[in-house]
Amino acid sequence: MSNWRQISLILAMTLLMSSYVSSQVHTVTASNETVLPGASVTATVTLDNDEGARGFSLGLAHTASSTILTLTAIDAGTATANANAGAGPDFEFKDLAAAGGPGGTYGVILSFGAPLDEIPVGVDNAIADFTYSCGAAAVPGTSEVLSFSDALGSPIVTTVISVVVGSNSISRIPTKVSGSVSVATPAPSGLSCVISDPCAQLGDLTWVNGDTYDSVEVYANGVLIDTAVGSPTSFSHVVGAAVGVVNYQVLGIRNGTASALSNACALDYQTVPTIGAPFGFVCSVDQPTGDTSVNWDAGWAASASSIEVRLDGVLVATLPGGTSSTIVTIGGPGSYSITVIGSNQCGVFDSVGGCTVTRDNFFIRNDMNQDGAENIADPVQGLNYLFGGGTMDCLDSADVNDDGSVDLADIIYSLNVIFGIAVGGSVPTVPAPAGACGPDPTADVVGCISFTGC
Repeated sequence: MSNWRQISLILAMTLLMSSYVSSQVHTVTASNETVLPGASVTATVTLDNDEGARGFSLGLAHTASSTILTLTAIDAGTATANANAGAGPDFEFKDLAAAGGPGGTYGVILSFGAPLDEIPVGVDNAIADFTYSCGAAAVPGTSEVLSFSDALGSPIVTTVISVVVGSNSISRIPTKVSGSVSVATPAPSGLSCVISDPCAQLGDLTWVNGDTYDSVEVYANGVLIDTAVGSPTSFSHVVGAAVGVVNYQVLGIRNGTASALSNACALDYQTVPTIGAPFGFVCSVDQPTGDTSVNWDAGWAASASSIEVRLDGVLVATLPGGTSSTIVTIGGPGSYSITVIGSNQCGVFDSVGGCTVTRDNFFIRNDMNQDGAENIADPVQGLNYLFGGGTMDCLDSADVNDDGSVDLADIIYSLNVIFGIAVGGSVPTVPAPAGACGPDPTADVVGCISFTGC
């Protein structure tokens, strides 16, 4: 082989080996995390590696002037912890307060004996977990960079990946991708809601703020409905219509950083039902005075917010809910309509119920023929009514003994009065109204349609 061919072969092999070495790409990446003030967070370091890694070392620093983060733990990532069939690495070094910090250093050799273990070729191999506590006074919206450093520790620990090529251990300098920890805004908590006015469909929300906010946003069914400046802890939503179920959530914003949404609460806005018409009426007229006792169902009354009573369409009383009776004074002889209607809690009235009552005409008892005198013509009129097919417009006048019925006993009673015939030692007298017009003082089934002269 000529010298030129030997030189060419050597150059070709050199270029091939150079290409092979430079083609190996390793990347370490610190994750981006968020943390609430006073809480802890773990940032994971992952490795993208083109070669199996038998060990590594790294330093991860955060801001030197930081009052936000304090490194509290360094632990093996999943890929590292799985070494040696899950037993973990044979060598592990941790320094939580490395010189040149703040920051920590971590070194690992997976195994000391055969078979030598390695992190397999892959991406996102979790090799380390760095856990930090966040200061309670940390301001939401601020953040800290987690940067790989080759200046931490004494002696300094550099960030390298150890691989074996052939029979040689080689240190690969990985590409370094910084991560961060951002301070999140604590979310409001304890959200509760209640329909305070079902008539206006008004819902009231209250909650507990997790921080001092610049503003609070209120959401209904996932849609922003209000942004309140500052740190309010309550909100009233006037829906104004029966829209069904509304789910509410709130979030706080500080330094432009929104918190997570709070827990949800739900309100069901429905039309308040009307109460229906009253029922169970019992109406009784005191004939002499016209005072009429009106009673209705107590269960219906309990459902009413207010009750109105009308006499022939004219409002005569407004009663509170729960009232189940009243007294209505009707006028002179005749029929009267008494109606009752109730409203629900929103003041919406429904259907009416009621009764028709009659106050008897004024009359003169024992003046059966309505001629203004009491004589034999009156019992004859009564007999004609009872047995002769005659009519009588005022039965009250023929109920001479006021026993609530018109029969032969009234005819005999009338004759005894007219002719002064004693019964039991005395002549009977005509019960009121006698000798002059007046109402029937006795409540009975006998009535008076009309009486001439009264």
